[in-house]
Amino acid sequence: MPTWTSPPQLVALAAFYEQAQAHPETLSDAAFVENVKAAHWPTNCWSYVEASFAIIAPACLLRPHLTAELIAMPIDAMVAGGLDDAGQVIAIGLACATRDAPYVAVSEEGRRWLTQVWPGLGELAEAVFQARLQAALEED
Repeated sequence: MPTWTSPPQLVALAAFYEQAQAHPETLSDAAFVENVKAAHWPTNCWSYVEASFAIIAPACLLRPHLTAELIAMPIDAMVAGGLDDAGQVIAIGLACATRDAPYVAVSEEGRRWLTQVWPGLGELAEAVFQARLQAALEED
């Protein structure tokens, strides 16, 4: 699991992921989503995308059925950053796993999910992107 030592919200999330890996039956999906959301912090939208992928990737690996809900977090930031091409979403997530100096380091589990599972989720990523883009356009 992640070996984050700062900031405090990542330290707490790393402990949560360790608990989730050791005793998955003790944690509800709602607790999972709540802990993942709580680990995010305000920053510029593209740094948020990088941080968010590092934060959600282990959760998506541990609870694949929550993937659509969790990937909305970095996708919302992509939309806020001006991305209007759903075809770039997978590449952006993959780049987060392979950066030499990432904003937030991706755990080995997260890197595995981003490099092995994420590239196969193009249809899901596009559907979530289109829904989040439409929602953002309706808010304006």
